[in-house]
Amino acid sequence: MNGQSVTSGVLNPGYFDWNKTIEYLTYNVTATLKDGDNVLGVALGKGIYRAEKPLGGRYYKFLTTSHPMKLIAQLQLNYTNGNCQYIVSDSSWLTTVTGPLLESSWYGGEEYDARKELIGWDTPTYDYSTWKMADISTIPNPNATYRARQSPSIQPVEEITAISVTDKGHGTYVFDLGVNHAGWPKLSMRGPRGTTVTMRPAELLSSDGTINQETEGTPIYDRYTFSGNGIETYVPIFRYHGFRYLQVENLTYVPQVNDLKSYTLRINNDVTGTFNSSIKLLNDIHKIVNRAVQSNMFSVFTDCPHREKLGWLEQTHLVFPAIQRFFDIQAHGRSIVRRIAEAQLNNGMVPSTAPEYPIFSGGFRDEPNWGNSIILLPLYLYQSYGEKALLEEFYSNMVSWIDYLTSKAKNNIVSYGLGDWFAIDQSTPVGVTGTYGYWMSANGLATIAYALNKIADAQKYSDLTSNISSAFHTTYFNATAHTYATGSQAADVFALEMGAVPITEQQNVIQHLINDIRQRGNHTSTGEVSLPSWFRMLSFYGHDDVVYDFLSRTDSPSYGYVIIHGATSLTEDWDGPAPARGQSLASQNHFSFGAVDEWLMCSLAGIKQAANSIDYRILDIKPAIVGNISHIKVTYRTTRGWIETQWNRAGTTFTLKVMLPYGSIANVYIPGTDATSDYGTLIQVRKTEPMTIFKIESGSYTFKSVINVNTKRN
Repeated sequence: MNGQSVTSGVLNPGYFDWNKTIEYLTYNVTATLKDGDNVLGVALGKGIYRAEKPLGGRYYKFLTTSHPMKLIAQLQLNYTNGNCQYIVSDSSWLTTVTGPLLESSWYGGEEYDARKELIGWDTPTYDYSTWKMADISTIPNPNATYRARQSPSIQPVEEITAISVTDKGHGTYVFDLGVNHAGWPKLSMRGPRGTTVTMRPAELLSSDGTINQETEGTPIYDRYTFSGNGIETYVPIFRYHGFRYLQVENLTYVPQVNDLKSYTLRINNDVTGTFNSSIKLLNDIHKIVNRAVQSNMFSVFTDCPHREKLGWLEQTHLVFPAIQRFFDIQAHGRSIVRRIAEAQLNNGMVPSTAPEYPIFSGGFRDEPNWGNSIILLPLYLYQSYGEKALLEEFYSNMVSWIDYLTSKAKNNIVSYGLGDWFAIDQSTPVGVTGTYGYWMSANGLATIAYALNKIADAQKYSDLTSNISSAFHTTYFNATAHTYATGSQAADVFALEMGAVPITEQQNVIQHLINDIRQRGNHTSTGEVSLPSWFRMLSFYGHDDVVYDFLSRTDSPSYGYVIIHGATSLTEDWDGPAPARGQSLASQNHFSFGAVDEWLMCSLAGIKQAANSIDYRILDIKPAIVGNISHIKVTYRTTRGWIETQWNRAGTTFTLKVMLPYGSIANVYIPGTDATSDYGTLIQVRKTEPMTIFKIESGSYTFKSVINVNTKRN
C-alpha cells in the first residue's frame, strides 16, 4: 500500500486445493493510508498453482494445465460515522506483465531482468498509462469455499551470513552458508548493464568444489540481469530453495564473503521447547533434526524443501511428538487436517499427499501409514492441545478411512503400501507394515470415539483393534525364534506396540530385538515407519541404555555418521552425504527420521504426558539415567505454561529439578535409593527396583537420591 508492505508474511497464500477452498488473508492497512491518492499494489508469482514447464530447461516436479495468474482483493474502509466502503478488484484495476520477473518457477527458479524494473510502480506518482485493464476471470471452481487462513504466516525467522567463498575460475564463485536450510539467498553484487549472472543452490559439493544438485532436482537456478546501477541486491521472493551452497557464475569481479546472506523461512510457529545435554553428539543430533523440521515447516509439512515440496502425510504423525515438543503447531496442525480431509476421495481413501497436486500411483498415493494421518493428526492435536472440536468435525472422514482400510484387509491383514520406507533391513513384509498402519488407525479411532462419548463406536473399534492384533500374531509369529515375520527389528517393535505379543513372550521378543541390535554393532535397522516404535518400545521395556548405545555410534548407519560427514540438517537416508551401502545420494534435508527428538524429551529428559491425560494436565516425570551423561536440561511450553526438567549426576549423587505450570500435576520417578524432596509428596518406594515416586503440583521442586548406574556399554 503506497509502496509499503502490509505484512511480514511471505509466499502467500500457501498451499490449498483451489477447487475446494480459497484461503484469503486479511491485513490492517490503516497506518499505510494517507490523504489524497492511495495505491494498492500486488505482485503475483506462479507458486505451485501454475506448474508449467519453466524457462531454460529448469527442473520441475510436475506439470498442470497452464492457469492464468489471478487475484481477488477487497479494500474495506470503515469510516468514523459507521459507514463502510468496499473497493473490490474488477476490470478497472490496472495490470502489466512487462516487469522484471520473467520466470518464477516454484521448483526451477527465477529469471529476473533488473533493466525492466518498474520503479515506484506501487505508488501514486507512477505513470500507469501503458498498463492495461484487468481481465475478469473466474475461480477454478465457483462452488469453492472462501476461508480465512488459520495458521501463522511464512516469515523470515533467521538471517544467515556466508562463512566462505571460493574462486572456481572463469567468474564462478561458490559461497558456503554453513548450514543446510530452506530460504531465500540475498546476494549483493555489481555488473555492467545487460550482464547476466546465474545462481545455483545446492546441498552438496562435487569433488572439484563446484555444486552438486544430485539430491534436489537439476537444474535449479536463479538468473539475474544487471541494470548497471552500482551495487544491486537480489532476493528471489516468489519461491524458496533448500540449500547450503550457492554457486554464482559470470561475475566480473571477486566477491566478498559477506556479499551473500540468506533468510531462513518457515511458518512462524512459536518455539516451545529447548534441549541441552552434557553430550555434544546428542546436542548435534537434536540440532540437525530441528533444522530439518524448520526447513520443511511451510503451509504444509513438506518432505524436502527442493525437489518435491509436497505435503507427504506420514511425517505429520510419525514425527508429531518431536515437532510438537519444540514448536506450537496447534493452529498449523488444524489447517493441515483440513487439507487432508479435503484431499480424501469419495471411497474413503486418503492420498499420501495433501493437497494432492500431482496424482501418484500405487503406494505413493495409497498407503496405510500415510493415509492414517486423517485419524492420528487430529488425535495428537487433541491430546496435546485439547482440540476436541477437530475430532467432532472430521469424525465422519475418519470412519470413511477405516471403512476403506477394512475393505482392503483380508482376515484383518493389510498387505499393500510402501513398507518400512528407507529401512536398512528390507526384509519386513509389506503386510507387517500395512497391518500396523491399520491397527494404528483402529486404535486411534477407538480413542477418539471414547473422547466423543460414542460408546458403541468405541467398543466397535476397540474390538477391531484387538482383532487386528490377534491376526498379526497368528499370521507372523515365529514361536521357535521368538520373533515375528522375518525377524526384523521393525516386525518386533510393531508387534510389541500393537499388543500382539502374549505376556509370556514379551521378554523373549524384546531380547530378540536387542540381540539383533547388538549383532549389528548397536545399530537400528528400521525405516521411517518403524523408527518411532523402536524408540518407544525399547524405552517402555526399560532399555534406554540400548537406545543410547545406538545414539553414541558414529559409524554407518547412524545419526552420528551423517553428522561427522558434514550433515547440518537431518537426511533422508541413514548415511546422509556419504553413502556406505552402495546406494545413491538422497535428500540432505528430510525430517522423516526425526523421532529421536521424542526420545530425547520423553525418555532421556523424562517429560511424558500420563495415559489418558489431555493437554498436559497430568504428567509422568521419569528421566532415563544412561551412559556417561552427567547433565540434561529441557524446557517445554504447554498451553498451561512452561515445564522444565534438569537433572545432574555427580558420582553417585543424582539431582533432579522440576518446574510445573499452574493446572498441571505430575508423578515424579526418582531412581536410586535414599530419595528426598523439598516439597513433593511421597507416594511409593518400590522394592522391586531402586525407585521412589513423588506426587507434585505446580511449582518448583528439587529431588536428590543415591544412584549406582553402570555406565559401561556392552
